[in-house]
Amino acid sequence: MHWVIQQSIFKPDNYKLLTNTLESMGVQYTSVSIPRGTYELEPNVDPMGKVYICGAIKMAKIAQGRGWMPGSFLNDQFRFDIWLKELGDELLNVDITTGKLSNIKPDQFTKFFIRPLEDNKAFDGMVIDNEILKDWCQDPTKSYLYNVDVVVSPVKKIYREYRIFVVNNRVITGSVYKVSGKPQISNLVESTVIEYANEIIKRWVPIESFVVDIGMTEHGLKVLEFNNINSSSFYASDVQKYVYAIQAEYS
Repeated sequence: MHWVIQQSIFKPDNYKLLTNTLESMGVQYTSVSIPRGTYELEPNVDPMGKVYICGAIKMAKIAQGRGWMPGSFLNDQFRFDIWLKELGDELLNVDITTGKLSNIKPDQFTKFFIRPLEDNKAFDGMVIDNEILKDWCQDPTKSYLYNVDVVVSPVKKIYREYRIFVVNNRVITGSVYKVSGKPQISNLVESTVIEYANEIIKRWVPIESFVVDIGMTEHGLKVLEFNNINSSSFYASDVQKYVYAIQAEYS
């Protein structure tokens, strides 16, 4: 199976980690860019046989248009409102407000959590205040965000945050990526977190291969969000296990 990697989707360290792993395992890949305003690839590549992509929404559409399989696992289930309907209080943020970024008015909160409703990479989920939101809405360089559907919720206490990679409904690898709200990566993921991820897999998943972020909170383990496996950062996850699992299941 040939991998096609959108260079801009990963930070340099993650990109190098992935490509080094592919090379060490003898997996063929091509790194590409997508010129702004187009659905073209540079260099143009159209491998024969199975193709797996690493990229976001545009890359997923290109893969679909070219009939690449498995291509991308991005679908219309990566939406917070769907997760809430399916998982209820297994989600940390059940008390949400939704709307266009330019119209949302969370005046009752000093600070609040905000993220796109969909997994569209418009911006990363984060904690901000009303002054920052006001600045965003008045900043012409951020005009592309004005009509983005967002989710807003009160800030919750999260002790540790984990990223779990799932391939064909099996937990493959994972990483701690935050401790007490600060970036801190480790490959030491507690067995209770893996067990919880498996419970969620049995209950509902957006697709067979995906990434789920889990938080250890004051209310126990909770789902923070689901992410597209084709464009998620690795942190301290075992990239070799991830590549091997994708190859084993789909090549």
